[in-house]
Amino acid sequence: MTQQIAGIKPAPQQNRIDELESIRGIAALLVVIYHIPNWNAALFDLPLFRNSYLMVELFFVLSGFVIYKAYANNIHSPANLFRFQFLRFARLYPVHLLFLLVFLGLEVAKYVAYTHYGVKSHKTTPFVENDFTALLQQLFLVQAIGPTGNALTFNAPAWSISVEFYTYLIFGLIVLYMGRMKMAVFTTLGIAACVILAADPKNGFADLLSCLAGFFIGCCTAWLSERVKFKLPSQSVALAVVMLLLYLQLKTPKQHDLWIYLFTAMLVLTIVLSDDGAIRRVLRLRFFLWLGTISYSIYMSHSALLWGFNQVHRFFFKRSEILIEGRMVPQLTFVQALLSYVVILTLLLLLSHLVYRYLEQPLRERSRKVQLKMPAFLVRGAKTP
Repeated sequence: MTQQIAGIKPAPQQNRIDELESIRGIAALLVVIYHIPNWNAALFDLPLFRNSYLMVELFFVLSGFVIYKAYANNIHSPANLFRFQFLRFARLYPVHLLFLLVFLGLEVAKYVAYTHYGVKSHKTTPFVENDFTALLQQLFLVQAIGPTGNALTFNAPAWSISVEFYTYLIFGLIVLYMGRMKMAVFTTLGIAACVILAADPKNGFADLLSCLAGFFIGCCTAWLSERVKFKLPSQSVALAVVMLLLYLQLKTPKQHDLWIYLFTAMLVLTIVLSDDGAIRRVLRLRFFLWLGTISYSIYMSHSALLWGFNQVHRFFFKRSEILIEGRMVPQLTFVQALLSYVVILTLLLLLSHLVYRYLEQPLRERSRKVQLKMPAFLVRGAKTP
């Protein structure tokens, strides 16, 4: 058996659905806007932006759909499972580690400023919230699993990476050991997670449950898309987009959140099953495809950039501050805030492009080569995908 045969082979690149990658990029920008501080209420309080935290749940559904398409029939042995999880680790961890180190450096800087110059943080005391335990949990990607209380420490958006990494492992184990029963298990897990979330669990597993719900609903969506034999009209994509936007604009934040899984699944299905139309062509524009390509770097880098930009307003421009939800926030005029949004998004796209080009992409390509050259004892018994 050759190393090439033993390696994991995901779905061919030509089978990638570009429109879904573009949606991931747009959703990443909405998450960024959601996290921009309340510099000006007229911009901050727009319902669409206040509900954009749900774009993380949209990520989970898209991940489930894509991973199912690529690997649901390709994990036949423990060696395949090991390779699959290795590739997922190599996909997520390098960028995570980079920004974990960035925030660790910021914590050290805050500590030096506090102990040597008497400059106090406006949010937390250095190394109190972001302590050694939180650092260990971040390193092992368990910060958002269980009642740790550390899900939002250091680079807060990494909480979703924590739960997604172990959801991948659950997926791989089910594919490997459940065989033809895997879809029944996926469906059960997706529904059960939604039911428990609807009961508003307080045991620290809500983040993991939200990932399980979205991911396995995404798997079920992929399974269904392979069995539908008819085409939807191109206008169905526009209808799905409008319904999703109305949902985000009209709902009350933190209420009726579970509906995001349904609206995302509908959007994915209409894109996959519809005839080509205006919205699909727009989503295939070069800019949106590029946005989807760097979406993970956008998501993981934005918190550090927002922190830095907030300090610029606080210390350089000397903006007046007010206390909002226990946090001192600089206040800007509408024009100043709008300009800040534009500058932040521009700098973020540049930073994310650099992170993708010089870290994320090279290490992803390297990991694919490494997994094909693993020692022979790791591939013994592997079957051809």
